[in-house]
Amino acid sequence: MSNAAALPRTGDDRYDDELTPFGVMPGTVRGARLIATVATAVGVVLIAITVALGGSLGALLAGYLPSFALVPLVLLFRQGGDLVRKAAIGVAVLALLVSSTGILTGLPPGVVGIVANGAVAGLLLRPSALAWFTRER
Repeated sequence: MSNAAALPRTGDDRYDDELTPFGVMPGTVRGARLIATVATAVGVVLIAITVALGGSLGALLAGYLPSFALVPLVLLFRQGGDLVRKAAIGVAVLALLVSSTGILTGLPPGVVGIVANGAVAGLLLRPSALAWFTRER
């Protein structure tokens, strides 16, 4: 007998990723899609406000440009393959890095962009997301 902690077993519900019926998009993918869409919508609203107030658009657009690049990929989440998932992860990581410059400059997206894009990348790295994008069609 040992007092060592039991390692997680495959099939143990606490450690399994989300199981969904065939053809139903898992919550991890839906969540990544929702977060990317909301982050983009926030960027559009901030840009509209900046234009209305006559502010400078250059740095604001540069900060949100990678987040805007996620939109076409998000639209492909339903029918796209694993290349769409990998591209979305890459763009989300790039957007995360660009957002981190907002902390130094005080411009959006800053911390919110880091959290949102980190969440998108993290959700798309889950096994259920991999299973969704590599499923048979």
